[in-house]
Amino acid sequence: MNQISADELRANLRAGVLEFAFTKKDGTLRLAKGTTQLDQIPSASHPTGARASSANQVPFFDLEKQEWRSVSILQEIYLR
Repeated sequence: MNQISADELRANLRAGVLEFAFTKKDGTLRLAKGTTQLDQIPSASHPTGARASSANQVPFFDLEKQEWRSVSILQEIYLR
């Protein structure tokens, strides 16, 4: 797996579906398949703009859990 930056993760998530991994706060590796591309996300889960996003987090829609999740920019992130 190749390590990438949080900015690279954001760009790849905007481009489409991405399989990636990140180190969770407890030290375990979490595999994820996600996107921020709206045509890949169920319309009921589209953002409403009600919450401001944090510069310290990279939000993504987890296609396996069908929920929004986020990765801290301080965590190690890898492309799968």
